[in-house]
Amino acid sequence: MSMKFIVRKALPSDAEDFANLIISTDPFFFPALFGKNYKSMLKGMFTHHLNLFSYQHSYFAESKGKILGMILGYDNHSKKTENWRTGLLMLKYLGLDFFKGISVFIMFNNVMESVCPGEFYISNLAVYPEYRGMGIGTYLITEIENYAKAKGIINTVLEVDVTNIGAFRLYERLGYEKKKEFSIRLKSQIFRYFKMSKKL
Repeated sequence: MSMKFIVRKALPSDAEDFANLIISTDPFFFPALFGKNYKSMLKGMFTHHLNLFSYQHSYFAESKGKILGMILGYDNHSKKTENWRTGLLMLKYLGLDFFKGISVFIMFNNVMESVCPGEFYISNLAVYPEYRGMGIGTYLITEIENYAKAKGIINTVLEVDVTNIGAFRLYERLGYEKKKEFSIRLKSQIFRYFKMSKKL
């Protein structure tokens, strides 16, 4: 089944869909990392500029006013310059939970989100379940790769949960190569990922 849709830059008013979609990429990971207020934090940070969860780094696929999916990504410059503001906004929305998890946040930041000069990091890609299999994810990735190439980026990187076989195969089909496997322990849970990259 095919569907006509457009891809557009995100708006602050897309916050609810952003939070729902980004959580769907790994529903156990976000509460383990950020605590009970994780959804309100994601929604709030999305509406602010100059942070790594901002609408400024997001694109949405839309059909007839209905959100179908989204992608979030940024380059090395944004990662370096927006890290501190991202942390301050997390403190604003998480309160004391931020201090409880600060060592985990630092570890997560160093392990998962390392972005080298000349790289573009695809943080999250998500499509609502009822719209999967229609080429929306492929189109979103292509659009953000084109955006990265226009900025002179030479390499895109991402992580995918090792159990998410469908996403892993999609990335392989689009030219991404597995570089390494790593794991993160959050409380009593272990999350395993493949790091993948693609030359543009």
